[in-house]
Amino acid sequence: MGSPQPLAHSTAAIIAVYHPGADPQRLIDQLRPAVRHIVLVDNAPAGHPATDALRHQPQLTVLPNRNIGGLAGAYNRACEYLLLTHADIHQVVLLDEDSDASTLPALLADPTVMTLLHADTTAAVAPAYRDRATGLRGKPMRLRRWGWQFLAREFDGVEPVSFIINSMSVWRVAALRQLGPFDESLRVDHVDTEYCLRARRAGLGLYVAGAHEFAHSIGERRRFRLFGREMQAGGHSAARRYLIGRNTAWLARRHLLREPAFAGLCVARLGYEVAGILLAEPGRLAKLSALLWGAMVGLLAWKLT
Repeated sequence: MGSPQPLAHSTAAIIAVYHPGADPQRLIDQLRPAVRHIVLVDNAPAGHPATDALRHQPQLTVLPNRNIGGLAGAYNRACEYLLLTHADIHQVVLLDEDSDASTLPALLADPTVMTLLHADTTAAVAPAYRDRATGLRGKPMRLRRWGWQFLAREFDGVEPVSFIINSMSVWRVAALRQLGPFDESLRVDHVDTEYCLRARRAGLGLYVAGAHEFAHSIGERRRFRLFGREMQAGGHSAARRYLIGRNTAWLARRHLLREPAFAGLCVARLGYEVAGILLAEPGRLAKLSALLWGAMVGLLAWKLT
């Protein structure tokens, strides 16, 4: 059996831009030598001011979306475009506007990553992420039916995991076709969680390559300690806390029978959010009220709107 073929010439990148003050040019410049094509989705509700000047750049397609379906909608519009127009693309890397893609070439050139992304049993591979605000790496985990295991934050190998975040995740196009569109009713929070659960149910593997990491911001995180353990408060606004509470409770109820450990993990996540708000964040009352109200809505809603 020969060596796996290089990935760069068969990989496309999808960037979702939302904040009008963000400049996507830095990220485009990082990606251009690393991938064959870039799709930039303008997800700003009133249109992003930078997109008109970007439309005629090489290797770049700009798609308007205006936040329809949130981040999930942006990824869906871009995937639909790529699947229809670029039959030579076999991997897609998802990015947020604040992602640092400087490590993507090394990730795609890693022999172990290349082998995994050529395997029919793989859904996606992602580098580890390090939060810009706290300096802490995300902690990967493995889910079992009746429990879960958190891995060490710092590791160098490639580990099978149950969940990866959207940003900088590299998905096989065949897996995207098999799993279908992202759930736009979730809009932003837990879009990646729900998709990873689908991959798990389909028997497709998810992996984190610990030798590769990238800087990323999730909310405005703050370090805090609880029972001697170092943790990160999310720092999200009250409006985002409502979505987090709603989506977490809805997914927990929806997957309770199939994935009881996941439902328990969702309850733990809500407790983690409460602890972070109380111990490390301003605006406690508004954020707690929004989180709990969202959780109540998600628990009782048959369908999210």
